[in-house]
Amino acid sequence: LKWSCSSAAGPQRPAAARGGMAAAPPASGAAELPALAELIEGKLPSERQAQELARRAAALFASLPVLVEVEVPAGAALHVVGDLHGQLPELNSVLRLCGTPVAGQNILLFNGDFVDRGPCSTEVVLSLFALAIACPKAVFLNRGNHETRGMNRAYGFEQEVAYKYSEATFEAIQQAFAQLPLATLVNNSVLVMHGGLPGRDGVKLADVAAIKRLGADCEPRGLAHDLMWADPCQKPGLHPSPRGGDIQLFGPDITERFCDDNNLLCIIRSHEVVMNGYAWQRGGRCVTVFSAANYVGRSGNLGAVCHLRPPKGGRIQICDIEFTQFEGAPSPPRSAWRVVPAKERSRL
Repeated sequence: LKWSCSSAAGPQRPAAARGGMAAAPPASGAAELPALAELIEGKLPSERQAQELARRAAALFASLPVLVEVEVPAGAALHVVGDLHGQLPELNSVLRLCGTPVAGQNILLFNGDFVDRGPCSTEVVLSLFALAIACPKAVFLNRGNHETRGMNRAYGFEQEVAYKYSEATFEAIQQAFAQLPLATLVNNSVLVMHGGLPGRDGVKLADVAAIKRLGADCEPRGLAHDLMWADPCQKPGLHPSPRGGDIQLFGPDITERFCDDNNLLCIIRSHEVVMNGYAWQRGGRCVTVFSAANYVGRSGNLGAVCHLRPPKGGRIQICDIEFTQFEGAPSPPRSAWRVVPAKERSRL
């Protein structure tokens, strides 16, 4: 797999529809970014390089709207990748399946929950930051419920980053998480978000686009919370989620009404383990995609990637949606974490 991103349109920068600045240039005296291939193989960069990746990723994400719009032209493909949860072998499986990101031809959308629970969360998220920086028109990231400080403290990512680097590096990554978009609209017809639909009727895509980023110290609430946390169910209506709190389950009627109100074919979301790697809600307007195969090393589930391939461009049709399933790779033990020695960090 060739890890250099190219575009026939010339130098890489966020698409015009995103309306912001290009990816942040290196700061004065900034560390040189590590090689993509080394990151994806699991080699941790120096702490200075890791913090520079997080800084530049935060600037790139801040230049994008909360609702990113992506156009997949005729003959091109967009691949939706579900939760990875720090499972580096599954990231490698996904990249082999999807191929090299190329703007306007081969687009990757990572749909949140990059970290926590798996032993290589640091390697996974730094790899994704590097991919997004190198290929800003071909690699996109949505925010999941595990791209938040509270979840990272509860489920291991904060401890992992402190073990491998420091609290300062964890804070730099939190700043990047806070700037991540919440949803991606593909060809004006498929909406991709990590969690699910709002717990009230009448929400339009313009309402999603108008969500304000709150910063790294604020937990998402309201509509942002629903987009990151809600789950589908097979029973009509809205119901309290077994996850607790104010999280909602939304039925097929809720999905159909939201899609019809917003002229969408369907929604694609992630957020929960499904044994076959993907699962449709009844009615065929909502599909869950989960890519952490054999989740936490013992769930036995397949992973999957969702492919959108419109042969003529324009609106996505149901026949343009395909899935690839894959089995889980053996996960490295937590003792395999590689620490960059403090004396090495001080020299870099």
